[in-house]
Amino acid sequence: MDKNRLEAFSDGILAIIITIMVLDLKVPANPTWQNYVEEYPVFISYALSFVLVGLYWSTHHHLFHGVQKVDNKVLWMNMFALFWQSLIPFATATMGSSKFASLTVMVYALVLVFCTLSHMLLVNSLIKLHGLHSNFSTDVNRDRNKGNLTLAINLIAIFVAYMDFPRIAFLIIVLTALKWFVPNRIMDKI
Repeated sequence: MDKNRLEAFSDGILAIIITIMVLDLKVPANPTWQNYVEEYPVFISYALSFVLVGLYWSTHHHLFHGVQKVDNKVLWMNMFALFWQSLIPFATATMGSSKFASLTVMVYALVLVFCTLSHMLLVNSLIKLHGLHSNFSTDVNRDRNKGNLTLAINLIAIFVAYMDFPRIAFLIIVLTALKWFVPNRIMDKI
């Protein structure tokens, strides 16, 4: 199978996800500075989600740049990853509109956990398809720790939000996103 259709489809879905998120930003009925300031949770929730979706797109792009082929399992693992990413606008809207209520931050972090897990399943499918000893698999396997760390940190964020410290949990998620801005030399090499 040709990987280009999978990449184009994924690009389109991620573009729609960002579009849905920006459409959730509502114009205040009475646009004053005070009203804008009061809506900061909505804006920073959107900003974080925009960055995360951009990071998912970038990671997906780099991953598939090194892919030689795809099969039906890879297509469905990609759909599974896109499904979880498509829930980001919902989790973003509820978290921002609730002004970081504990449950909404927990749900947001849980969606991110499943985004990470589904991405890991996609990577595993690609490794199996290309062979455990292929150049692709060798290079991708060197970068597994970043995904495992992301998973652990998002699970910690769920626990912190559950303990009724949702703003600290949100900051933990922000720090996770910032960690992904560190250049990924391994993926660039692929």
